Amino acid sequence: MESTESRLNGFLKEKRLSLARKLAKGWSSEIFLVRNSKGKKFVAKVEREKSKRWRMAEREAENLTLANSAGVGPKLAGFDLEKRVILMGFVEGKTFSEWLFSGPKKKQLQSFVRELLKQAKALDKIGLDHGQLAGKGANILVHMRKGKALPVIIDFEKASAARKCHNAAVIEAFLFRNPHGAVAKKVKELLWKEEIEKVTS
Repeated sequence: MESTESRLNGFLKEKRLSLARKLAKGWSSEIFLVRNSKGKKFVAKVEREKSKRWRMAEREAENLTLANSAGVGPKLAGFDLEKRVILMGFVEGKTFSEWLFSGPKKKQLQSFVRELLKQAKALDKIGLDHGQLAGKGANILVHMRKGKALPVIIDFEKASAARKCHNAAVIEAFLFRNPHGAVAKKVKELLWKEEIEKVTS
């Protein structure tokens, strides 16, 4: 397999995109911020040549296409399976944990949680299990639009349409039921029991 840099450069040239900067590097992929000629931002996810994850690019493209059909996730903007590159819309925002511990307003958090659970249930309905929605909340971004905090679920590389779906149950446990979780403690601190029951009902 060609190097990550070579495949990325070839993809950008074909799509008439320019590289802005590298955003992240993982075991199986590298993430880059790129722009089109009008300055619109996108994210290019490139499978690393050392990746041992089977069909990573194919799975990400398939899973994100399915998630998008339910109105979930960053928009899939293109892909090249030969070059092992996935292109998606760029989401400006903090991770959920960063935002939560920055002290959001109670109404913002209520609205955010309600929408996040709605998206999780939408994934359950189409049979796509994300598989990585708990932990530190790194795969849930908070995008601010006109003062409203909107959830965007990212990274569908390890999602599966073959597993039993647990998205909504995982989110509820992550936010409300984990007795030792810092996130659940913070949510409980910001929302009263009655308010939690409202957003989960």
